[in-house]
Amino acid sequence: MENTFRPSRFLSLHATTPSPCTWEEIMQELTGERHAAVTALFRALAAGEGQDAETSKRQQSQIKQNQPAFVPSVHLEGGRSSKHIKGYPGSIMVDIDGIPEDIFDETLERVRADPHSFLAYKTLSGRGIRVIAWMEGEVTEENFPAAWQTVNAYYARLTGIAIDRQCKNATRMSVICHDPDALYRPDAERMKFASLPGAKAGQKQDIAAGKKHRGRKTSAARAENTVRRLVEEEGVHYAAGSHNDYISRCLYLMNRFGVPEAEAEAWAVELFADYDTASVRSTAKSCYALTAEHATMKLSDVSPHNGNGRQRKATVEEMERFIGGSMQLRMNQLTHQLEHRPVTEGIPAPDGWAPMTDTVENSLWCSMRRDGLEADLFHLRTLLLSDFAPRYHPLEEFLEKAGPWDGVTDHIGNLAAMVHPADSDTDRFDLCFRRWFVGMVAAALDPKVVNHVILVLIGRQGCFKTSFFQNLLPPVLRRYYASKTNSQRLTKDDLFTMTENLLVNFEEIDSMQRSELNQLKAMTTTLYVNERPAYGRNKVHLPHVASFCATGNNLQFLTDDTGNRRWLPFEVTAIDNPWTAHIDYEGLYAQAKHLLDNDFRYWYRDHEIEELNLANRRFETPNPARELILMYYRHPVDYEKGTYVTASQIVTRFGGSIRLNAVQVGIALKELGYTCTRTRHGNIWLVVERTTGEMKSILPEADDTDFPPSSGDR
Repeated sequence: MENTFRPSRFLSLHATTPSPCTWEEIMQELTGERHAAVTALFRALAAGEGQDAETSKRQQSQIKQNQPAFVPSVHLEGGRSSKHIKGYPGSIMVDIDGIPEDIFDETLERVRADPHSFLAYKTLSGRGIRVIAWMEGEVTEENFPAAWQTVNAYYARLTGIAIDRQCKNATRMSVICHDPDALYRPDAERMKFASLPGAKAGQKQDIAAGKKHRGRKTSAARAENTVRRLVEEEGVHYAAGSHNDYISRCLYLMNRFGVPEAEAEAWAVELFADYDTASVRSTAKSCYALTAEHATMKLSDVSPHNGNGRQRKATVEEMERFIGGSMQLRMNQLTHQLEHRPVTEGIPAPDGWAPMTDTVENSLWCSMRRDGLEADLFHLRTLLLSDFAPRYHPLEEFLEKAGPWDGVTDHIGNLAAMVHPADSDTDRFDLCFRRWFVGMVAAALDPKVVNHVILVLIGRQGCFKTSFFQNLLPPVLRRYYASKTNSQRLTKDDLFTMTENLLVNFEEIDSMQRSELNQLKAMTTTLYVNERPAYGRNKVHLPHVASFCATGNNLQFLTDDTGNRRWLPFEVTAIDNPWTAHIDYEGLYAQAKHLLDNDFRYWYRDHEIEELNLANRRFETPNPARELILMYYRHPVDYEKGTYVTASQIVTRFGGSIRLNAVQVGIALKELGYTCTRTRHGNIWLVVERTTGEMKSILPEADDTDFPPSSGDR
């Protein structure tokens, strides 16, 4: 990125038009003689030479404002505000000001010697240092603050000098001045988030995330051994030539471990009494200026072992034993949620199962800590979501308790008999309901099976349609019943509903729009759901478990011209009150399981699908194409000569008075059984136009053979 990113140069601090330039051009401008005179004048004025203080300050401001500058941290186009940012290359600016004069040269040399320093030079005042360093990995708008904090914290620790937090602005400008000894290192090492002192390899840096550890404050005495060990593990020792580096690293870690500033300063002054006290106090002030880093590490996180009296972490086996003595766990394979019930003196609470919540997890963790187990919530949750909890399927458990079917009582037939169809076709309803119900059990037990049909009850309000569906599930399984009222379009949440319920009822099905009905049909045949749950990090792959049913008040609700084989609609006049009926759920589900195990066919074959489509026509919304064809055309009879027409010709004939298209007409002609002949110009259909007399006497949906051509037409 160093070779491709061109920082934006501005003619002055007032300028707003960026001009891209190379790092080499900036380096030439810094080390050349172009700004030597202005830089010397500025520093002379800053030293108070030849002018009163007020005049000198005003002249310094004018010089600085008119000097060219560059923005090193972002790619700008068309301006220099945040809205003009087009990218974050990964170069971060550090502004080190207020360096004591007696350690300035030492600090500058330390910055230049550090392998991360890409560009470093004296500022216009001659009393500060400007540094550019690069981050490893992609830098974005979201993680720029963390990248800035990482680089600036590193140089604060390196120099022991407080950083200028105003540079945190990504569009901050760096004034170009004269420094013949400026450093330019094209192959500088990139900074890593994990390269902060005190961090183990691979350990996540809480400082980058802005997290702070809560709890009692850490004392300097308690932190001393760990702090000095970490610094010395980095190869830095309290010896000649590295005194300041050693002290600054120690105080930096004291800040991260949450030791109060006054206590850490007093500790350092006492421990390093042979070093200049003023420098120690200045170093402490600089390190503790990094307020975002205070208390972002715990001593326990960097303890090498438990031989120093510190309590060791609880093992997995210890946590398992503790959980087993407090509660029973199981993983619900329908809801994909962990469930628990309390255990008292080794005896589990009867029927006390409840979903695991954050409150329960936190309470369990608190109990562990009170009992002396050193465990953290992350490892506790990892254990809870492992195979530690046995799998449990609610329907399978119910079937095991129900026992086998008696082989005699037709529980499914008795349940179906509670519904009274309007056409008195109870046998057809019995068969359709039986297939649908067995399909519901099959879909719940086998992840490779989906119930492809939707049972629909249409009738007046208050006739127990919804209640009938609710009572199809026994009380212990009724929590796996869900209803969807057509108050909005089907959403991703509805997809997850069909992975964690046994039965989903779509109420007011007759008020659904065509697009929603088509979406529902597509959901019916979906085998798996591949979506990311709300607040989840990853997509999940879950089987479609639920069977669908629906209720409505209006007879005509089907809108698909291509066929409605997914629907099992029935108009009902009455339903026996299911709330007062004595439904034998054990026998009902045992019979369904018996039928399933004995190869009962709950799916439909091709010829049965055609019968379904025919039966479902009375539930279809008006079809203008079908009605017009029935009214104006019929099939040829015997040796009668017909006429060949195209679907487009029929559309042209009636399209002026009603909305039609050739696809709708073609589908209607095919459903009505007209002969189609394929030609190179398209499909043509053999029809006979009805006479006026035929049109006056035809009944809706009547068979063509009931209306032979009149004698005048033969």
